[in-house]
Amino acid sequence: MFGGALQTAQRSASLTVALTMALSVAACGSAPPPAPTTRPGDAGEIGGSAVPMALRVSVDQPMRAAFSELAKRFQIDHPGTQIQLTFKSSPQLVDELGQDPAPDVLVVQDVDMSKAAQAGRVSDPAAFASNRLVIVTPPGNPNHVAAFADVTRPGTRLAVCAPVLACGAATERVASSLYVQLGPAQTQDTANAVVDAVAEGRADVGLTYSSYAHGDDSRVTTLSFPGDAVSVQRYSIAVTATSQNQNRAKQLVESVRGGDGHRFIATFGFGAP
Repeated sequence: MFGGALQTAQRSASLTVALTMALSVAACGSAPPPAPTTRPGDAGEIGGSAVPMALRVSVDQPMRAAFSELAKRFQIDHPGTQIQLTFKSSPQLVDELGQDPAPDVLVVQDVDMSKAAQAGRVSDPAAFASNRLVIVTPPGNPNHVAAFADVTRPGTRLAVCAPVLACGAATERVASSLYVQLGPAQTQDTANAVVDAVAEGRADVGLTYSSYAHGDDSRVTTLSFPGDAVSVQRYSIAVTATSQNQNRAKQLVESVRGGDGHRFIATFGFGAP
C-alpha cells in the first residue's frame, strides 16, 4: 500500500519537474531578442559599433582650408562618420539645394543663407565667422604701405582678385567707399594667386581676403587698413531641412559654433561674426 503511494508521488513529482522545464524552454524560445542600442545623435552606430555614415557638407570656397581640417577632427571624434565636402561659390551652393544628393549642412555667406532660410531649405542658421579685405606686402612692408590709397602710388605693381570673385567684389566696394581710383592692376583668377604674386615678386602689393593671407604665411606681411568695414563678409552655418542625419548634422554645427570652433577657425584668418 505504502509502496504504491510512494510510486504515485514520485511519478507526480517527475511530471511536475518535466512540465516546469518545458515551460521554461518555451518561454526562453519566445522571448524577443534585445533591441539594438543606438547612442543619441549617432545614426551610424548600432550595438556600440561604428557603421559608416556619410554626412554631406556644402561649403563656400573661401572656407575650404578651414573646413578640410575641421572635417578631419570631427571624423576622429565621431567614429563611423565620413564627411563629404563640396566647395563651390556661395550662390551656386544655395541654387543647388534642391538637387540630389542634397547636403546635410550648408556653410555660405549670410546673404545667401537668408535666401535659403526664406525658402524653407534650412533651419536655425547662425553666423559664425567673417572675412575681410587686407593688404598684402612683401615681408616687413618695405614700401611702408599704411592706407588703402597707398596701393595706387605711381610705379606700384598691384595684384587684385578678379571682379567675379568675392574678394574682387570687396575690393571694388572699398575703392568706391573711399573714393580711390584703382589704376592698372594684375587681375588674378583666385584669391591665393594674389598672395603668390606678391610672395614671388611679381607684384609689390596685393588686395585679398584675410583667410588667404593669414599670419602663418611667412612669405608676406598682412595689413589691415582704415575703411575695411565695407569689405566684411559674414558666413553662416545651418542644418538643411532635407538632411537624413539631423542629429549628427546638428553636432557638426555645434562644434563649429562653439568656442573651440571659433578659435580654430581664427587660425585660418577668419574673424568673429
